[in-house]
Amino acid sequence: MTDFQTKRMNADEVLKTLKRGNERFVNEELEHPNHCKESRERLLSHQEPIATVLTCADSRVPPVDIFDQGLGDLFVVRVAGNIIGDHTLGSIEYAVSHLHTPLVVVMGHASCGAVGAVASGVALEGHIATLTPAIQSAIKHVKESEGNDIDNASKELARQMAKKIETSEPIIADRVKDNKVKIVAAFYDFHTGEVIYL
Repeated sequence: MTDFQTKRMNADEVLKTLKRGNERFVNEELEHPNHCKESRERLLSHQEPIATVLTCADSRVPPVDIFDQGLGDLFVVRVAGNIIGDHTLGSIEYAVSHLHTPLVVVMGHASCGAVGAVASGVALEGHIATLTPAIQSAIKHVKESEGNDIDNASKELARQMAKKIETSEPIIADRVKDNKVKIVAAFYDFHTGEVIYL
């Protein structure tokens, strides 16, 4: 929740804010901060989001609601399977270098359709087929794991994408090395509404 304070929160403080927001979401105690006319007007001249969230384009995964945040609070990048490519990575670099978000959350989710399709052997067509190699890598990595195969692969995919972002040179890797940015992987459970950090 940003009031454009002069002192920005660090990554750990932002993570606590997101965790508290998710607790409110889970417990149905939403505050819906920064959803008013005053908030909209304050955002006319600039934005100062507290975090960047890379997540799936799935309509059931709305980060602003899941973390109980408001207008201008989160810089959200969404793509099927939360898989990075040049455009998504460029958007994250922009948030980190120009908007100074100290935290990047890579959030997979339960019952991911993209992961499920690749896991069941469906040949993705058109440009969506470019998602297949990353998903296959995640599936292969968790093949012997206990539990739900699709959810396990979604968690692993979030971990792998977080690692790729964390080591992306020069913009993000340098800021991670200087402790200016933290990258975390997470998983959203549809059933409970809870965001689990991996």
